[in-house]
Amino acid sequence: MKRIALLLILMSLMAGCDNTPDQPIATPLPPAPTADDEQPTTAEPSIAPTSTDAALATLPTSPTAEAPTEAPTLTPLPTDEPPASPTIEAPPAEPPTSEPTAASLFAPGQQAGASLTAGNSLAYLIDGRRFQPIILFVEPTNELDVALAAYVGDQTGQTTPEGITPPAAADNALAGRPEILVLSPETDGLHTLVVRAVAGDGSFAAHLFDLTTPAPGVAVQQPDVLAAGAEMAYEVTSRGARPLIAVADPTDQADIALDILSADGTLLTTANFSGPGGVETAYVLPLGTTDYQVRVREANGGPAAFRILVVTLE
Repeated sequence: MKRIALLLILMSLMAGCDNTPDQPIATPLPPAPTADDEQPTTAEPSIAPTSTDAALATLPTSPTAEAPTEAPTLTPLPTDEPPASPTIEAPPAEPPTSEPTAASLFAPGQQAGASLTAGNSLAYLIDGRRFQPIILFVEPTNELDVALAAYVGDQTGQTTPEGITPPAAADNALAGRPEILVLSPETDGLHTLVVRAVAGDGSFAAHLFDLTTPAPGVAVQQPDVLAAGAEMAYEVTSRGARPLIAVADPTDQADIALDILSADGTLLTTANFSGPGGVETAYVLPLGTTDYQVRVREANGGPAAFRILVVTLE
């Protein structure tokens, strides 16, 4: 009986299949997952959030950034290290030189001055030339009494060098009266002229000349020749009460003498101290504008060649 019943069931199923061949067999849907037994699905996520115990927040749509029209400027991020300092190249060092600049030299035609107290000194550096006389004329004021000296080389660091004999010096005038110094260098190079306050306090003016450089106040500056037994005279006029200075330098070994006379021929001063080949100097201090005669002669009556300088200080 059981076998017959099973055959009848199979026959009825087969008859049903033959009658509806084109209908698909319905597949029952799985039960919806519960909150306690939620399984992941492979379905594509929807834009709307899935309703759960805690709904997810809906994110706003991000704005679309437009492409910049210009390239942005990039600012470097700061670092802990300080910025590197720019390298400053030092100028090339100049080679040391023992020669002073022209601006530091006291040159013929120039004038300088300062104040001194007793015992103090002031030095001037000059560039001497062999056998070319340099004349330093210093006018002190008040009761300042000055003495002058010349030294070979740069002695400006010690204006009274110990153990050195100056090749030229002058300390003849009274306080407040001018001193004149003549230096005839025996070698080319630097020499130092020193003005020292022997006594008193005051200021002074220093004038420097040579026999060839033009300078303010120069009245006569030329070479000349004397025949045997002859004399040469030069007429000059002082500039008010300012000093008149005369210098004669033989260019041979003649022994010349230098005289300054008044307009009427009165001898006011004479210089004949240096001997053959030596420079002679003299000056006068007028009381006002005065005419003078400067005369050059050979002391022994022989011929002579020389250079003459006459300065009427301004």
